[in-house]
Amino acid sequence: MIIYLDMDGVIADFFKRFAELNDVAHWKTIKEKDKALRALGSTDYFNQLDTFYDDDVDVSAEIVNYVKKASIDNNIDWGICSSPLRGDHNNSSYWKRVWLQDRDFVPSIENMVFTSHKSKYAINGLTGRPNILVDDKISNIIEWKNKGGIGIRFQADQDDYKEYLFPALEDAIRNNK
Repeated sequence: MIIYLDMDGVIADFFKRFAELNDVAHWKTIKEKDKALRALGSTDYFNQLDTFYDDDVDVSAEIVNYVKKASIDNNIDWGICSSPLRGDHNNSSYWKRVWLQDRDFVPSIENMVFTSHKSKYAINGLTGRPNILVDDKISNIIEWKNKGGIGIRFQADQDDYKEYLFPALEDAIRNNK
């Protein structure tokens, strides 16, 4: 079993920076979202993202450290499963790796996955057991579950990581050993 964390919306504050770059209060009010997303290509955008904070607590670090500890305690792996920008795979993946390295959030290299097809990783290829994905995008969770994986929808700027995410991860690990 591998616990995969998505980056954008889970440990990297993609949407806050996206709104700032487009001079709007909330990213959903950007008039031409596709054009604005394409403009991020070939830039170091992903290295400009903040982690999530709640008061003075780095929530992203808390989440990653919790998953690292849970993986050690339960003799399982952890990883990152994140989507690059459409049409900008290599550049986006590079800057996401840099961001992870700068924060000491890097899993083992084989568990650092940058793909638009996350559900391909829902089942562990070596053991046949379901993997866990923590992602903010409901369509990713639905596809993951449809492929036999365990999906936990979590959005760091809306959901409480201590009251929701950590217990959900504990249940998923305990029920799938």
